Amino acid sequence: MKNLVLSAMIAVGASQAAGCIIVSDDTTTTGEGDLQVSWTLLSHTQAPPLSTVDNTVDTTGQCPAGSGTIRITAVREGDAPYVSDYLCSASGGPFTRLPVGTYTTWLEITDADGVTKFAESAEATVTVGDGTVTPVSFSLYTDRAVFVANWNLTRAGSPATCAQVGADKMSVLATVSGGSNGFDDDTNLCTAGVPPAVAFTQLPVPVGQSYTVVVSALNTAGDSIGDSAGIVNRQLTLGNSALDLGTVTVPIR
Repeated sequence: MKNLVLSAMIAVGASQAAGCIIVSDDTTTTGEGDLQVSWTLLSHTQAPPLSTVDNTVDTTGQCPAGSGTIRITAVREGDAPYVSDYLCSASGGPFTRLPVGTYTTWLEITDADGVTKFAESAEATVTVGDGTVTPVSFSLYTDRAVFVANWNLTRAGSPATCAQVGADKMSVLATVSGGSNGFDDDTNLCTAGVPPAVAFTQLPVPVGQSYTVVVSALNTAGDSIGDSAGIVNRQLTLGNSALDLGTVTVPIR
């Protein structure tokens, strides 16, 4: 990131009294700097059922109904959080007069009172310099979220490795509870979620609904060779979040 540095001026004056030269140092250092914050709200242009094949991102996402505020939080180690609020309908704004240092920052979409939260961005680390303006940008789904999980494979009741059973990738299929709309993500290699590793799905699914999730092992042809039991009533409520499914057991047939 490129900082815009404000220059300081030093004024020098001379006096003839007693033959002395007096130097005046007017340099001003405030120990503060600014952030220039911007954000992009994301959504999805496709109707369900969805897979990662047609995972089309829409960069004209809307502020969720009932929201109205973008809240930026900046935390410097050892300090109380600094908070700045903006209109959700804006695309950015200045976050001024932060003490110099390195901050962990994130964005939240809230209601006008900042009480109800609708979506939250990932964290970004930025350094504020003295008298500088530092840009920081966020992008986040306003109405969708993803799943995170790891898995254990078993065969005939005993632990098995991906290589032993010929498992290439894993499918995470989320079906709306009581409905038929499904969202199938098969992007992760089998080894990506073997404990202690965790895997994040890349297909964001709509929030505000409950899902039954099935994790399946796929062979190189993309066919299922084993399925977990249904993981029921998984509620997605916060946009851009990752709902942890925990460790899922996948019996191989």
